[in-house]
Amino acid sequence: MSFLAAIALGTGLLMLPLSNAKDEVAPFLSALFTATSAVCVTGLVVVDTGSYWSAEGQILIMAMFQLGGFGMMPSATLMGLLMGGQMRLRTQLLLQAETHSLALGDVKSVAKVVLWVTLLTELSIALLLTLRFALGYGMPWGEAIWQGLFHAVSAFNNAGFNNAGFSTWSDGLMRFVGDAFVLGR
Repeated sequence: MSFLAAIALGTGLLMLPLSNAKDEVAPFLSALFTATSAVCVTGLVVVDTGSYWSAEGQILIMAMFQLGGFGMMPSATLMGLLMGGQMRLRTQLLLQAETHSLALGDVKSVAKVVLWVTLLTELSIALLLTLRFALGYGMPWGEAIWQGLFHAVSAFNNAGFNNAGFSTWSDGLMRFVGDAFVLGR
């Protein structure tokens, strides 16, 4: 239900003229598809992210794939811990109880760790990309910071730039095809 709510809210916000580069109302299906793809971190796009959506729209899209990615990571981490036998005996017993759920404290602690690891990783990648874009390609610092942040969050939450589909450049990352430093982040 939380994913559905995020998609509905994202769709509505993307339809606002503020989110569109031409200050127009985006068609419902374009906004719905973009919001669904961002929240579900599939990275499929029907319009060019960099030219169709305004800066505010791009920030909204980035927030949606951040929320969608974070929504999946604690669940995957908890499942990995369960499958790997790394959970405490108390937690394993709770899982077998009638509620079939983890104790609230265990979920909170895992979510906190995932949040910190996510933010530190994304910020580290954003810093490296920002430096590369500014120093290696002569991009103005403001633009380099934005591009570094957007693409770091996109890559982290969508398992890679090319997989993500969400890029602020109409050619994706084709301009960096020979740059292992950028593509390796």
